[in-house]
Amino acid sequence: MKLPLAALIVFNLLSLAIALYMGWDPARILFLYWAENVVVALWQIPRFFVARSNHPEDSYKLPNRVFMTIFFLFHYGIFTFVHGMFVFSLFLNQEMTQNAVVNLVTGTPGLSLALLGLLLSHGVQFFSDLTSGTATSMPLNQVMGQPYKRIVVLHLVVLLSGGLLMLLPYPMTSLVLLAVIKTAVDLYLDRKQMKQKEVPTNVAQF
Repeated sequence: MKLPLAALIVFNLLSLAIALYMGWDPARILFLYWAENVVVALWQIPRFFVARSNHPEDSYKLPNRVFMTIFFLFHYGIFTFVHGMFVFSLFLNQEMTQNAVVNLVTGTPGLSLALLGLLLSHGVQFFSDLTSGTATSMPLNQVMGQPYKRIVVLHLVVLLSGGLLMLLPYPMTSLVLLAVIKTAVDLYLDRKQMKQKEVPTNVAQF
């Protein structure tokens, strides 16, 4: 198993353990999974500055990379904000504001630790891609759309399943099932991504 995937699975288990030990309701862990959007955006920023230029003959143009980073944060930020509004209104029964987010993080025991684990798990992914050359060989224009492929599918599944599991009479059961669903989707998306990377290699062999 690859180190980034192992780190993500460890995070899922850690977050579940914290949620069960601290007695979270399912809405808290849904918020944590939403926070993954923010963490992904933070780790995407350095990718814009290490990616290769769109064409081999292009030089390293820092202003272009800064502009693309700002544009990405604006566009991705809108997506994240809308997603967060759904989480807060449907599951937390409150309006999403800065104070609401801060109060939720500071007022939920163990949530700060789980967020730190989330930050570290995606950091492992970035540095793994950096050392393997994946991050530096990816064209700059692909960096812009890279996060959406995984995040959209993952959180759509988590939101839909979360809505159904909130109806269960036992919160702990919902917490475990949500963690299992997210881990299963993580494994599926990672396997799908690996197959997509293998396609060009297989085609070139014919």
